Formats: sequence, structure tokens, C-alpha cells
Amino acid sequence: MTVLDETNPANLLSTIDQQLQSLRDEGAEPSAILVGPESYAALKMAVAERFGREPADLEQYQWLTVVLDPFRDNRVCVVPTNRESTAGVRAERVG
Repeated sequence: MTVLDETNPANLLSTIDQQLQSLRDEGAEPSAILVGPESYAALKMAVAERFGREPADLEQYQWLTVVLDPFRDNRVCVVPTNRESTAGVRAERVG
């Protein structure tokens, strides 16, 4: 699991997509996307740009719940299920 500092809408979706794929490649099941307020704003913009619509509140991305954590600032993290997390997930912070 990787925690990234990311607020650039141009990079955000590909970063999240890479995190999702990385978890799946490791045999883990992604559970949720945790974002801070700055990353949440960037995520809304990135989704709006990708799908050609106006930015709006976002509850899910790629069928995963988007959780807004006011203490995360600009950090983004795709987390595995609780079962997999308690089994020993290594977290890395990048950025």
C-alpha cells in the first residue's frame, strides 16, 4: 500500500489506477480510496475532465468508496480490505 502526496488532476487518476492494479497484482482486494481535502478537490476535477462533465461531489471511483479524511491534506491512498490489512500490509509513503 502506497501513500502519495498528489494534487495534480492530470496525474491523479493514473496514480490511483496504478495503486489499484498494484494491490490486485499482489493478490489483495482494494477496499477504499482515502483522500485529503486537497486531493479530493483534484480528484473531482480529474473525474470531470475524464468524463466530460462538471466537477461534482464524488462518492465512488471505479466502484470503490472515496473516503475524505480532513487530516490527510493532499495524500492519496488505496487501501485493501480490513482482513488483508490486519494480515500485515506494508505501507510506504512517497512524495
